[in-house]
Amino acid sequence: MTTVSYDQDFYSWALEQAALLRDRKFDQIDLAHLIEEIEDMGKSEKRALQSFLETLLMHLLKWQYQPAYQGRSWKFTIVEQRRRIEGHLEENPGLASRLPELITTAYGYAVTAAVRETGLAPETFPTDCPWSFEQLMDQGFWPAEVD
Repeated sequence: MTTVSYDQDFYSWALEQAALLRDRKFDQIDLAHLIEEIEDMGKSEKRALQSFLETLLMHLLKWQYQPAYQGRSWKFTIVEQRRRIEGHLEENPGLASRLPELITTAYGYAVTAAVRETGLAPETFPTDCPWSFEQLMDQGFWPAEVD
């Protein structure tokens, strides 16, 4: 039986669970909480990818719709987010199948953030993401100014 309370000391509980697994004392593991934590780890990786996509999309929208403000900072953020997404997918290839839904969700948040940061009306931006994942990840892709 586990000796450390999951609810009172998560850090110590996690270390104890790892030790129990390492020692193959499976009958002493807090299985319900361990399952919950493993599921949460997967959700966390998914949220991280969505966050990287959201930041990338927001900066691409600002790049396209506020070309007068394009600068090194925006460019650096776009390049950095592409690298983060690439690395995250290398570490978590199972998330690739979730890209369509993640891009859709991230785009909605990106538009909201772009509206807040640019002061432009929400109707300024396309309803759906105008770019493919391949375009988003192409280091040579920089959206052109909208007429």
